[in-house]
Amino acid sequence: MRGWGFREALKYPLLWPLYGLCIADLSWLTFSATRTLLFNPDVTLDHNNNPEPWQAYREGRYRLWAGNYDYSKLKCKAPIFKDNDVIPVENGTD
Repeated sequence: MRGWGFREALKYPLLWPLYGLCIADLSWLTFSATRTLLFNPDVTLDHNNNPEPWQAYREGRYRLWAGNYDYSKLKCKAPIFKDNDVIPVENGTD
């Protein structure tokens, strides 16, 4: 029975690109997941000291590309949740 070891993989050079692509995909997956875990504001690892991490980005903007739009004039229309109460926010016009 053939094995999946390194020596067995060296016997079939036509499969080397497949192995290379699998290794590259796993490397990209690891990099992407680590980057999201460490730098995305939507992900939090410490819920005890920061129970509502999304409130820090209420007025700030987290975006990949903003274009020419001025986000400083835009007001957040989402309600504020504190202690199971909803504090309504004024409905501003754009």
